[in-house]
Amino acid sequence: MNESKHEQGEREHMSSPEMPASPSSVSALGTVDRILRWLSSLQVGIALMLILIAAAVIGTLIPQHNLEEFDQFYARLTPAERALYGHLGLFDVYHSWWFTTAVLLFALNLVLCSIDRFPMTLQYLREPKVSATPLFAQAQPFYTTFSVAGHSADILNRLAHLFARFGWRPRQAPNAPFPTVFGERGVWSRWNFFLVHGSILLILGAAFVGARWGYEGTMVLSPGVRTRSLILPGSRWRGIPERSAPLPFTIRCEALRVELKDPRGPLIPPNVINWYTDIVIEDAGAERRATIAVNKPFDYRGYRFFQSGTGRAGDASRITLLMRSTAGSERVLSLVKNQTAVVPDLGEIRFVSFTGDFRRPSPSRSDGYENPAAELEITLASGERRTFWIFPETSQQLKTTRAALSEEQLPGYQFVLKDFDKVSFEHILQVQYDPGIGAIYVGFILLTLSSLIVFFSSHERVWAVLEPEGSQLTIHLAAHASRNEERLGERFQALARELSEELTARSPTQ
Repeated sequence: MNESKHEQGEREHMSSPEMPASPSSVSALGTVDRILRWLSSLQVGIALMLILIAAAVIGTLIPQHNLEEFDQFYARLTPAERALYGHLGLFDVYHSWWFTTAVLLFALNLVLCSIDRFPMTLQYLREPKVSATPLFAQAQPFYTTFSVAGHSADILNRLAHLFARFGWRPRQAPNAPFPTVFGERGVWSRWNFFLVHGSILLILGAAFVGARWGYEGTMVLSPGVRTRSLILPGSRWRGIPERSAPLPFTIRCEALRVELKDPRGPLIPPNVINWYTDIVIEDAGAERRATIAVNKPFDYRGYRFFQSGTGRAGDASRITLLMRSTAGSERVLSLVKNQTAVVPDLGEIRFVSFTGDFRRPSPSRSDGYENPAAELEITLASGERRTFWIFPETSQQLKTTRAALSEEQLPGYQFVLKDFDKVSFEHILQVQYDPGIGAIYVGFILLTLSSLIVFFSSHERVWAVLEPEGSQLTIHLAAHASRNEERLGERFQALARELSEELTARSPTQ
């Protein structure tokens, strides 16, 4: 930020006697000072911001080496373009030397600018300009004069009470060359400068940490799968193959679910409302359950989990079955995959697996639902365990198969597959690790707070300087605001009106 001309005029340069310096040392110090002033200038800061914005645009328009579409983009380039893009770091913008240099220089610009601003800001707090002169008052953005007869002490007290009514904390300087009443409010808003710079530095630092030490990978989950790692993508440009990265906790997939517009329709994207992956995080003996859906990521210990894609269709997450006994009783059960239900007088039933196209001798992993079948596991009260397949009652294609498998089912019972919830065999999660994400959130909160302070606060200062002119006193009324001058202008006009009314009431003949 640049200081206004009025604020620059208030800066006091303190000097102290020093030992004479040699011409060479003076020249070196002058060069360093010029470099530091250039680095802390607003022009350099704006230029660096434009470079960072350009880098973000380039990183969006040019596929980066860790994206899926990079291979197709890379194959379309000529050898000369590949060499040029690679030399400029355009395939990995956020790790290029010029981007890193721009970030470091921008951070240095903010630090130097803050250091340069600090003494003046501290002076506003420690040494407010209580006394003033008529010339100083005339140089302020808001200025007017009044003429009144009376003693300066009485006038100063009246002005102090008037300032207090408008919310400006008054201070008097009766023994100054020109007796003055000074009032101010919002001096703390001067420190907003450091809050803005600090929040930006926090965001830059956290983003730099995330870019250097963060990574992104995928994991393929299906019900019952447990994993402690994810797969990091390779880079054709860098010649890096796919590799595994460990996780500090275990991911267990409990269920895959899908919400369809038409439950009877096909499992294709136009018919899908949303995909859901139910996971359990096992970490140091504790468990944390979460559901990940499209546009609903999940954050845990710096890791962010996204719903990225799905595998082939042909599986089911839940089945509804009809269980008939030879005694004539019927019972309808709803079973979630890999979960157990207790049936009185029978035992425990578990939904083990599903196929959309049952074929003998081994079921296939078809992506259709032409011949659906579900595998059940029943543990009887005696401890005996039996496993068999069940089919829809209306299926005409499996009459022969059912007849061959009838002996495998539980004697005395008939099991019919009535309905099922379609789902893919696996879901693909995208996992991002960013060790600086928490600091980035804090930085943006601070930046938002500082922006609100910029819009709704300012440091307002008001002076009333008394100048004797024969038997009269001239009141030089002036005001200055660091921001929001329009609001101060309205308050200054109201102050001038009230002061004029008080002076008129006190001296009707004037």
